[in-house]
Amino acid sequence: MSKAQKSKRFKYALETLLKVRAIREKQAQERFQKAEILHQEEMKREEELKRFESEKYQELRDIMSGKTVLTDVQMVMMRKAHLDTIKEQVIQQEERTKAAEEKKEEMRLELIATVRNRKIIEKDKQKTRDEWRKIMNKEDNKFLDDIAVIGFENKSRARKAAENKP
Repeated sequence: MSKAQKSKRFKYALETLLKVRAIREKQAQERFQKAEILHQEEMKREEELKRFESEKYQELRDIMSGKTVLTDVQMVMMRKAHLDTIKEQVIQQEERTKAAEEKKEEMRLELIATVRNRKIIEKDKQKTRDEWRKIMNKEDNKFLDDIAVIGFENKSRARKAAENKP
């Protein structure tokens, strides 16, 4: 993606993009956490409704079997109608829980995509830094070679000058 350039310090050209991707990842993480919390709350409500429903069914069974004193047939009919209402509420809550789970899964996939995007840029930054180090090492080696050549030439001139002086 980006190319390394000769400079004293490493400067990544796409640093701002990396920051933006990190911010987007953080936002996606927050959205995923909210969706997860919402899903947990919906599951809790569903469990409470199902528990309440099973308690009311047990009470109705007790009345129907004769364990508790039957006061009125109208009362049994009202309990049955109430149980039907609760059953509808349970079905609606199951749908809300399923929708919350789908939303959570969607946010998880979005989070994975944003993490992947940030890691791509980080990997590019590392590769660019490695290229920069290679370039700088070459420059350092050139500089050292030049110093060695200059030193060798100075020694050669000094020898020649010493040989020509006698």
